[in-house]
Formats: sequence, C-alpha cells, structure tokens
Amino acid sequence: MEYVKVESSQIESVGFGDGVYGPETLGVIFLPNKKQQAEELPGSTYHFGNVTPRMHLTMMGAEHVYGWFAKNVKAFPDQFPYTKVESDPTLSDSEAQAKTNIISGPEDTPSTGTALALIDTMADDLLFTPGAVTDEQLEAGRQWYLTEAKKYNITTEKSRKELKRFARSLQKLRTGIEARAKEITGATKRKIATIDAEKRRLVGKVAGIEDEVLSDLTAWEQEKEATTIRLSNQVKAIEAKADLYSYTDIPSIESAIAELEVYDVSDMQEFKVSAESAVTAVLKVLKPELERRKVAEKEKEELERLRKESADRAEADRIEAAGKKLADEKIQSAVEAARVETRQEVIAELNSESGEPEDGDNETSIPPTWKLDMIAPQPAPDYLDCTSPKFEAYIANDQKADDPLERILRFNEEAVLALRNYKDYDDMIEAIAKGMIPHVTINYEA
Repeated sequence: MEYVKVESSQIESVGFGDGVYGPETLGVIFLPNKKQQAEELPGSTYHFGNVTPRMHLTMMGAEHVYGWFAKNVKAFPDQFPYTKVESDPTLSDSEAQAKTNIISGPEDTPSTGTALALIDTMADDLLFTPGAVTDEQLEAGRQWYLTEAKKYNITTEKSRKELKRFARSLQKLRTGIEARAKEITGATKRKIATIDAEKRRLVGKVAGIEDEVLSDLTAWEQEKEATTIRLSNQVKAIEAKADLYSYTDIPSIESAIAELEVYDVSDMQEFKVSAESAVTAVLKVLKPELERRKVAEKEKEELERLRKESADRAEADRIEAAGKKLADEKIQSAVEAARVETRQEVIAELNSESGEPEDGDNETSIPPTWKLDMIAPQPAPDYLDCTSPKFEAYIANDQKADDPLERILRFNEEAVLALRNYKDYDDMIEAIAKGMIPHVTINYEA
C-alpha cells in the first residue's frame, strides 16, 4: 500500500490498496499525539475496511480531508471496521514482512523469537484460515517464551514486574486475536444482515409483481372458493331438513315439503346432482312423517272427544243419581207425612167411636213393626200385583181383618214397598195408573 501525504490538522498520509481488509483497504496515518511526539515516535496507522475506490478518491479531493473522513468513515464503525497496524507503513508489504516477521535461514522458517509475532501482522482472511498458523510455529513460539521467562528471577520484586511486562506481549497478542475475530464475525453478521434485508426487499418486490400478475386469477379462485362454500352449505341445509326433531307441528313439515318440491337446483353447478339427491332423500323422510303425524293427530282428537263424552256422561249420571236420590227423599218424606196424617186420622176416628179424647194418643199401642221407617227396601211380593190372582185373594182375606187401623197401616206399607221399585216420577204415575201399586189409585175429574 502506498501512502500520500495530505494537508490536514490530524492526518499525515492516506493510502489505498492491499491491507488488513484485502485489496480495497483504506490506510490512514495520523499525526503523532503528544506522547508519541515526546517519545519521538511516528503517528498511529489504521486500516479501514469496506471503503470503495470512489470513496478514497472523494476523500483525497475533499477540501477538509479529516472532516470528510470523520463524517463519512469514522462515524460508521459498524459499516467500516478498522484495525490499528503496528508495522512501518513507509515500507512495502514484502519489506515490512521481512523486517518484522522473517529472519531468513536455510529453510526459510520463522525464527523462534518472532514466531508468535507473525500472528499479529497477518491479514485477517489469512490469519483465520485453517492451517495458516501451523502447530510447529506455535510450539516454536512457546519454547522461545518459556526459555526467555526462565531468565527472570521471581524472588525479587523487580524481576517479577519485568516478567509480567515480558508476558504482556502475549496478552496483547491474545486480545488482538479476539478483537480481530470479533470484528470479522461482526462484519460477517452485518453482511448477513445486509444480505437478509436486501433479500426481504427483493422478495417483497418480486412477490408484489407476482401478485399483480396473478391478481385476476387470484380473484377468480377466491370467488370460486366462495361459491363452492356457499353451494356446499346449501346442500347441507337441505340435508338438515331431514331432522324430524326440528319440526314441532304439522304445518312446519308441510311448509318444508312445499319448499323442497319447488327447490331450484339449476344454478347449483357441480353440486346439482348432490342437491337433487338431498331433496329426494329428505322428501322420502318428511312425507311419511307427515302422514304419520296426521293419523296421530286424528287419533288424539278422537280420544279427546271420547274422553269428553265419557266425562259428560259421568256428569249426567251423577246429576241423574242426585235427582233420583232427591226424588227418593221427597217420596219418603211424602209417604212419611201421609203415614203420620193417616195415623192421626185413624186415631181420631177410633177415639171418636170409643169416646176417648184425642189427646190420649198412645204411640206405644202401635206395634213398631208397622212403622214405615222400619221396613227394609225389598221387591214387592207377587200378591201386591193388581193383575195377579193372588192379589184378589189377598184383598179378600184382608177385608176380613178385624182391626181397621192395622189394615190401614199395612195398606200404606204395601204401597210404599211397591213404589220403591220405581226411581222416576213418570214411571210411578204410570204404574199407579195401570193399577200396579196396591191400594193407590188416580181419579181423573173433568
């Protein structure tokens, strides 16, 4: 790399060419700082990577070289990595390598004293290439340092400090390797990030172009998919009508059948056959179900009618029974009243014949068996039938009875026994008119 002196407040020379970062490396030699000036040392040299030839020419033509450098290179260490170079920049690369690293020998091998120093001056791409630094070189450097270290007497404070100072070059070499490796990996990561960002940009652009090219086809496919989903849902809706539990009454089934019978499948496209099959299958389920429910509805109505008639009959029977019971009670009351009245009349008549006062009524003189309330309900005997020959004989015998009161009471009892066979007033009147009730007649006066 050849350097050219420039007029600058902080930069002495600028070079561009082969360096730490390859054939396009920017080299900058700074003016000595105060310490370097005191020790009469040259200024520090730095190599900067990723600097293009155009940038180098622009920097050299700038009015303020350091200002352009600080603004466009130094301000972006991630984009333009840098490394401090210790070798003399005024020498050519071959001269610097020979002066700093190599002592020529018969086999042209590194000297033991500078074997490890070679690492610090190697270019990064060479340093981290497998096999660039051999195990023999590392072992030679190791032996040299161990030999030199034995020269220090660690029993004295001064010697111990000198040994530490001697080992500081190894520390510097180690940290230099780590820093350079870190810088390379960082640059690699930045390069990868740059590549990845550019990849995303390019892929996005190309994808956008692809989307534009396929936009009409994509819209058609989306519409086709939406249509397919819609028609498929229609077929599913038809099939769902076969669920009989969803119909609560007969009109709902009739409505579903009417809808399916006029269902238009002409626009169902590839689902036309499926829709027709679904309509046919559902109708085969709904129509029999409709008939079954109609029959069940009629049977239910008939059952309700019969239940109502049965309830009406039961109510009528209850009312009739209550009426008959009331009629029996009225008849019993009427008979009892007639019995009492007749008894009183007979007693009065007998008293008048015998001369006894009417208030001398004595109930104990009437046998208890004559009382109507002591007579148990039973069918009238044959001799109480007026049409029976036994009735005439019964009357003839009865007329021979000596006690008129006993005869009258017996007549009343016989009439009551006959009337108990009839629960309806009309039947009683008809039986009396036909002479079927003993001792009771009806006189029809004009």
